[in-house]
Amino acid sequence: MKGFLLLSLMLACPSALSLPLVGESKLRVLFWDIYTARLYAPNGQFTEIRAPLTLSLTYHRDIDASQLLEATRDQWRRLNFQDPDSLAWLDRVAACFPDVSDGDKLSFKLTPSNQAEIEFNGDLRCSLPPSKGNRQFLAIWLSEQSAYPRLTQRLIAKGE
Repeated sequence: MKGFLLLSLMLACPSALSLPLVGESKLRVLFWDIYTARLYAPNGQFTEIRAPLTLSLTYHRDIDASQLLEATRDQWRRLNFQDPDSLAWLDRVAACFPDVSDGDKLSFKLTPSNQAEIEFNGDLRCSLPPSKGNRQFLAIWLSEQSAYPRLTQRLIAKGE
């Protein structure tokens, strides 16, 4: 009975499930370190953008929330995510982005129920209902068309 209760608690609280690390990489622009990205997935393997997944970014510089949102918008334009539903998702998530400083950790979790959770330094900041926007956000780092293919390859543990 204790095992069933523990399993029930873990399933009811997806953040209690710890996923193994798939890969990590640091984003550098010119000679500035921007963040270190880490991807976590079941069995430590990435095959596609499918729940559950966690992308964690540890920042190495100060960035305003408005800059994070604008960078997201820029990447979505690059990836051609410009339909009304995608743009509405961006408007909804705008309040979730905090100002970040060196050492801050921002995590985006795609839960088994396809909801998304945004955590800032380990505290839940936002919950988002199931939406294609949740997967599109992860596509910035995980799609074959990402702006930083070497970072993507390291995150998904293919190549270097």
